[in-house]
Amino acid sequence: MAKILIVEDHQDIQALLRDVLSPYYAVIQAYDGISALAQFHQEAPDLIILDLMLPNVTGESVLTTIRKTSSVPVLVLTAIQDKQKTVALLQQGANDYLTKPFDIDELLARVQVQLRQTLPAPSAKAQDQLQVGEITLNLKRHAVTVNNQPLTLPKKEYEMLALMMRDPHQVFDKQQLYEQVWGEPFMNADNTLNVHISNLRTKINDLAKDPKYIVSIWGIGVRLI
Repeated sequence: MAKILIVEDHQDIQALLRDVLSPYYAVIQAYDGISALAQFHQEAPDLIILDLMLPNVTGESVLTTIRKTSSVPVLVLTAIQDKQKTVALLQQGANDYLTKPFDIDELLARVQVQLRQTLPAPSAKAQDQLQVGEITLNLKRHAVTVNNQPLTLPKKEYEMLALMMRDPHQVFDKQQLYEQVWGEPFMNADNTLNVHISNLRTKINDLAKDPKYIVSIWGIGVRLI
């Protein structure tokens, strides 16, 4: 599990980031620049989410210090709207930035992109198994468990779940989902797809402690969270 250091002095934003990231990553928290640098040296995180407006030591100073010894990806959170200043941040060593207030889905996507570029690719053995929350899918054995309980799925529901588990949080529109799973053009297939999605959601919900995995995005499609 990748380690993410969150450096943010605002307690509500810190708590929000922790809650959003902790199901997928090991989260380390720091509320000021001094503790951020201490945690960085002690924990060796795989990615840093860095607020600029910090007490004691500014976010810019933290970034400068980190860049003297490390190329760890740094995603900056900033209220700055000035493009020249954000360009300067990137030149200073930030890998990416988000302007406050930020969208949670966009944050997760940017985190995934940075980690994908820096962490080694999973081994073939690791790729045999997918894990999202309570759902485990073993690609080699075609076996699914939810909350440690076996779940038997027909072929299309299994393939649909595997597709979504390979890229959690991605929104799949109906045409994309149907054509990738069924392997044929999406033409008047709404009912077929809706029935399969509904059946899969019900089966997961019956076993899960937290039945909120497959979410419909009105007018767009579905995603796994």
